[in-house]
Amino acid sequence: MRIAVLDPALVHIVALVLAVIAIPAPLLANEAPPAPANWRETKCAMYTDIRAEVLKSIPREDIGADFIKAEEDYIAGGCRGRAYACPKTETQLQYANAVSLRVMSGGLSGTFLPYGCPGGPKTPAPQ
Repeated sequence: MRIAVLDPALVHIVALVLAVIAIPAPLLANEAPPAPANWRETKCAMYTDIRAEVLKSIPREDIGADFIKAEEDYIAGGCRGRAYACPKTETQLQYANAVSLRVMSGGLSGTFLPYGCPGGPKTPAPQ
């Protein structure tokens, strides 16, 4: 039986090629994928869909016209800029929390949402 002997130079070349191919793989695996060019539109569409879903369980009239209008103005503006849909009632706060949790579970940041009050929260203290 004859054992094949590889040329040492060939072994080094093969090892070098494998190293060049294998080294970047872990580095690439840890990189976040680039955001799509229309990421804001994607986020706005996701927020709009989640909002519509939550509105099926909490009627608009229970939330209030001013709060709903603040959200709709935010959406009409392409979900850009700072909007203040300020939860002032327990129902508005429950609604904003439900939307916020679903949006963040979908991978968006809570800072994307229009919920906030100039000067801080205005909800009544629990009794």
